[in-house]
Amino acid sequence: MVWKTFEPESQLVSLERIVIGDIPCLRYRPKGSKGLLPTVIYYHGWHSSKEYQRFKGTVLAAYGYQVIIPDAMYHGERNPIDHNEPNVFEKYFWDVVFQNTEESQLIIENIIENYQADPNRIGVMGHSMGGFSASGVFVKNTHLRCMVNLNGSCSWVKAEEIFRRIGNMSPITDERVKLLSQYDPIYNKEKIKNRPILMLHGDRDSSVPIDCQREFFKEMFPLYSENPEKLKLIEIPRMDHYISTGMLEAAIEWFEKYL
Repeated sequence: MVWKTFEPESQLVSLERIVIGDIPCLRYRPKGSKGLLPTVIYYHGWHSSKEYQRFKGTVLAAYGYQVIIPDAMYHGERNPIDHNEPNVFEKYFWDVVFQNTEESQLIIENIIENYQADPNRIGVMGHSMGGFSASGVFVKNTHLRCMVNLNGSCSWVKAEEIFRRIGNMSPITDERVKLLSQYDPIYNKEKIKNRPILMLHGDRDSSVPIDCQREFFKEMFPLYSENPEKLKLIEIPRMDHYISTGMLEAAIEWFEKYL
């Protein structure tokens, strides 16, 4: 099967390519919109790029949100590599996640200044590697209103342990734990507690096992005792590493409630 990018033809949504610093992005917004807009920054996964998120961007924008989708480093227009090469994942995955996290502040500042983003209504969302990135961005930028994580992980150290076990690699080192803990949400509970977090994950995910999100939910839930509805893990039965229309619908409902 040959995958093609979705080409939106909508009377409701405007699409343009923008560049923030040296980061190529796609910008979606309701056609004819004026004034400040509730904005979602969406991070794509490994093997992907901003172009392959056009359908999601169009759907979110049709519901009234501005959507900014950046290319991650080594993806899309940013010096792409062969993601199927042996050891490439091990070598570059966390570099990309950290880069997404570090450069998020530049994106946020720029879309507020130049692209109608309401500074009080910005959320973050991502799938797979983009879910890892979204959780790091949520830790780094404590003013972001809410997060939706699709098949990613809010428990970075746990995920690394699982990746190493699956890949028959050496156990995680103290140095690696120290590095990941900078933005690992479990190591930054005080920065995210009581902020709205929705996790959607297939219970048979073979790429990012759901154990990561279950651990995060178990660790964080006691800190949401006053607002337990703001932390939610939805497990999709019999689903591997995919996104369903139901997951997208749940994400939109989350943004409607908290963004």
